Amino acid sequence: MLPRVLFLFVAAMSSAFAEPDSASFQRYGKGYRYAQDGWIVLHIEGAPYERGTQHGRLLAPEIERFLHCNATMLSKDSPGDGWKLARTLTDTVFLRTVDREFLEEMKGIADGASAAGARFDGRPIDLVDVAALNLWAEFMALDDANAARPTGLEGIVFPQAAGAPARPPQEGHCSAFAATGKATKDGHAMIGHITMFSLYPSGFYNVWLDVKPERGHRITMQSYPTGIYSAMDYYLNDVGIALVETTIDQTRFDPAGQALASRVRKAMQYSDTIDAVVTTLREGNNGLYNNEWLLADMKTDEIAMYELGTHNGKLWRSSKNEWFGGTEGFYWGCNNAKDLGVRLETLAATHDRPANMVWHPSDRDLRWIELYRKHVGTMDEQFARTAFTTAPICASPSVDAKFTTATLAKTAQSWCLFGPPLGRTWVPTLDESKQFADIRPLVSHPWTLLGPAAPLPAANPIAGGPVDLADPSASEISSAVAVRGDAEAEESSTELPTLPAWHGTLLPASDSDLWLASAFSEYEQLVSRERGLVERSKNKCLCDTDSDKVAVSLFAARARYLAGVRGAGDVALADVKADVGSQAWYQIASGKGVLVLAELRRQLGDAAFLALMDEFGRAHAGKAASSSEFIAAATKAAGRDMSAFFDYWLGHRGLPDLELAEAAMEPAAPNATPKSAASADAYLCRAVVKQNGGFPLTNIEATLEYAGGETTKVVALDEHGRFELAAPQRPTRLIVDKYARVARGGNEADLTEFKNDLEHTLIVIGTQGDVAANVEAAEVCQRTMRTRRYNVMLPMKRDHEVSESELATNHLILIGRPSTNSICERVKSALPVSFGPASFIARGSTRAHPDSAVIAVGVSPFNARFTVIAIAGNSAYSTYQRAAEIATVEAGCQVRVFEPNGKATSLVMPDPKLVREFPVDGASTKSAEIAPPAR
Repeated sequence: MLPRVLFLFVAAMSSAFAEPDSASFQRYGKGYRYAQDGWIVLHIEGAPYERGTQHGRLLAPEIERFLHCNATMLSKDSPGDGWKLARTLTDTVFLRTVDREFLEEMKGIADGASAAGARFDGRPIDLVDVAALNLWAEFMALDDANAARPTGLEGIVFPQAAGAPARPPQEGHCSAFAATGKATKDGHAMIGHITMFSLYPSGFYNVWLDVKPERGHRITMQSYPTGIYSAMDYYLNDVGIALVETTIDQTRFDPAGQALASRVRKAMQYSDTIDAVVTTLREGNNGLYNNEWLLADMKTDEIAMYELGTHNGKLWRSSKNEWFGGTEGFYWGCNNAKDLGVRLETLAATHDRPANMVWHPSDRDLRWIELYRKHVGTMDEQFARTAFTTAPICASPSVDAKFTTATLAKTAQSWCLFGPPLGRTWVPTLDESKQFADIRPLVSHPWTLLGPAAPLPAANPIAGGPVDLADPSASEISSAVAVRGDAEAEESSTELPTLPAWHGTLLPASDSDLWLASAFSEYEQLVSRERGLVERSKNKCLCDTDSDKVAVSLFAARARYLAGVRGAGDVALADVKADVGSQAWYQIASGKGVLVLAELRRQLGDAAFLALMDEFGRAHAGKAASSSEFIAAATKAAGRDMSAFFDYWLGHRGLPDLELAEAAMEPAAPNATPKSAASADAYLCRAVVKQNGGFPLTNIEATLEYAGGETTKVVALDEHGRFELAAPQRPTRLIVDKYARVARGGNEADLTEFKNDLEHTLIVIGTQGDVAANVEAAEVCQRTMRTRRYNVMLPMKRDHEVSESELATNHLILIGRPSTNSICERVKSALPVSFGPASFIARGSTRAHPDSAVIAVGVSPFNARFTVIAIAGNSAYSTYQRAAEIATVEAGCQVRVFEPNGKATSLVMPDPKLVREFPVDGASTKSAEIAPPAR
């Protein structure tokens, strides 16, 4: 029997060399189409208008459906109205920037499709329709491009400004590689690409376009109905020039520039060298749909990587031995721009709201580096298949995979796979099915060999052609889809608009300044959000709910730092070294860096701190800034020497440890009783906070909880750590730093930490109770993690089947509360919530409703490198109901509580060492033994 890997390879080979079914061939003029393993192979040739007409006639049914798809994505309730706006934008801004030759080709596509009966909104399809479909990626990038385009008002503080939400991260959609020389098995070049996209339009990107133009080179490319270029950006021309790309964050728009669709098609049709391609892409660039282009010259085995912004660009070439990250013989791309000059063009101005310009590896970067180090010197066709079926390079929204080698390129051939590369059908969600009536599942097809189209059979073996194929010469085709008018309106969940807390984007002067450049931006987002919440509150303060939101944001930074420490060991901020093959250094620099700034804010007070940050940011905007310069500025702002503060925070490892050493409570007035006390100072609490290590705290937030409410204030600490706090009612407990504002040590984790290490994650099913529901909940969890993005099928085991070795070498997702899951019972003390048989307590509040549930994370007691996560409902139903939520939890969440009505709240738990319970009944606790704080 063949080994499984070899069997799969043989199966792929046997499928690839199968001849296309001659019955599927259709022709119009010199053009023709046929089906092959999920692809529509389309051959067109001749003058621009002639080959365009062939395209339109042969793909008329698909063109009509594709246009409807795009119009519906613009406006699912009124596709016609949405498409009108797209047409107007295309005609006004872009149409006349397309090269004359390709404009003629698009005109031919429109006329050919309309002659075959293609319609939209009751009218024939025209040139503007076809142009809009070719320029879709560019006008969809306009919002981000305009955000990067200066208005001239950047950095100005307007007294009545309403603010704006922080710019959300832009989505990444592709991964690609190019290899040659020492990296490959035979020393020759190879190149490949995989796409990630949305399900609804993805099914249309199965056109393998073979263009034999009247002038220039013959090109094969992955494309779509009406495409004059790839859009998925995989090209190979007949002189061996290959081109792929991964999209990078959008830079500013240059209205005087030419459309990318036109430039890249021209580059591949008329270029026979890497230099020629780069020149054509660069000249007349409009800056839209930015890409990191990977190129290969299969004649010379040279490869290159070209990042192109609007006016800035960076070219790396193998012939000059230029390798990012030291990966000799190998370039990779995954939507993470490597050149600082290109990244800076994503900003309208460096003196406006801070942005984090520190390059750090994404999960896909790390996987590419891992694959390079494992396979350097042995890369071949099997390496490409392995890479494109390895998560997270191959994610759940992966649509395809394509690659070619120097040998295949001699005949302009590529190995191609359409559909999810791991072979699992991508099924639309219920919501997607409601929104888009014609959405279809995307199934996986086998690897197949594509190149110039197979020769057209002399005649169709079936007279008149198969009855289920549209006649490309027909004058009418049936409407492909009906317009839905009953789609539900989408709910918007946009972030509240905020004003920048300070201005200026900093660049690190050295690795020891990475903390400053990253945290300067990260902490600004947190502070501006906090100030926005205060401004919108009725009492101009943070209510409990808003305090939790701020706590989650700050905890995300602390948990990020702690995760880096557990993963690779701690290092002082001054000793951090960047590494393309690791995330730990960035987790430590950015995470602890935010904590440093938060503590500096505590030292200086809000007014002085905000003034310092804005002044420093504006003075160093767009420049390299050093820690020593920032320390000098902080010393000036504080009016005292701050060197001891920074010596600790930058030069030492770890975080301070805090403990509530003493706490007692009594009536504030000597003769007051619980019944008669009604003043604001009815009860007085005196306490002592002990600090081990770190720069001495001068103040801290303390909370007295009582029936129906709480009193939370920032209290002053004397040199012994003593403070006092009054409450209007008898307190039930005292919590110091309830909302986790102080940078302190702890054994805590973030619910998202396991997502960076899915190879070491195990789902454990509870079998001590609720067995059937727990099994189904585990399947829901597994399926949701795969389909959300990660495309990893997490392994599952029942609690009694898990070995001690597996417990110690994995993040554990525990399905079921402790009374139903034996492993959850074993680790419950490591979780930040307490459990009853069918209830739980989170931050002092008990939930006992059968429909309540909690997801909580702790550091694994089996191995501190990993985490344990409990998905625990108070009933079988509530565990099953919340199993999918783990895939959508955002960073900064330690506990996620679900109420019976479905409302969910993210919480950060107080440190148990900083909590003191007071007796509810009996005499009040006297505090005479605790001296009041020094005044």
